[in-house]
Amino acid sequence: MKLAGTDVLLTGGGRGLGRHMAERLAADGARVWALERDAVLCDELKAAGMQALACDVTNPAAIDATLQAAEAQGAAFAVLINNAGLIHSEPLVNMLSRGERAHSRDSWRTVLGANLDSVFYVTSRAVDRMLAQRIKGVVVSVSSIAAQGNAGQSAYSAAKAGVNALTRSWAKELGPLGYRFAAVAPGFIDTPSTRAALSEPIIDQLKKKIPLRRLGEPESVYLAVRQIIENDYLNGIVLDVDGGLTL
Repeated sequence: MKLAGTDVLLTGGGRGLGRHMAERLAADGARVWALERDAVLCDELKAAGMQALACDVTNPAAIDATLQAAEAQGAAFAVLINNAGLIHSEPLVNMLSRGERAHSRDSWRTVLGANLDSVFYVTSRAVDRMLAQRIKGVVVSVSSIAAQGNAGQSAYSAAKAGVNALTRSWAKELGPLGYRFAAVAPGFIDTPSTRAALSEPIIDQLKKKIPLRRLGEPESVYLAVRQIIENDYLNGIVLDVDGGLTL
């Protein structure tokens, strides 16, 4: 599939990796439709020449209404990129806490909602529309190497493992109909959120563990996503983009 002239639905396109992907997709000729909760970020995307729709991707009714609005404006999606999500670290049991020691139920649900439920809700609705319009499409979901298990990230790791499982399940289920599903699993990427979450000493320690001895760039993730979109024989894979960290 060629990107030029293709309608691409991108969740969480307002900042970080999502913003980089939105800009690069547009530069490669795609018609980008970004779903973004933050109305200010939506305005920024529109000012940059992209379509942006305010939407809470953890709310099925909101997703339905937003996709209907996009279709009313002429959208006919052939590509979905599930990028929306959040990173959260919390131990299973906080032995130093003077209050509740067990992992918060609220944060568990919030993290799974943002990272896993959103993928399920948006994909089911986007693919339903592709089927109805007889558009052969591809879905790329942003996972993480944390899906293999990351100490202190129970909810985040579980959510990303779920994304990988859904990707493979859908590839088997809908591949015979011509629909492709794949995921990219970034390692440590040099984004503002990474810099905000990790101190410089921790980043330096991580670099020593990565065979390439550096953090990844957002462009590396975008190139992996674009490769999946353009290579019509890639299906059911989870592509690690981590500089060899998980070797």
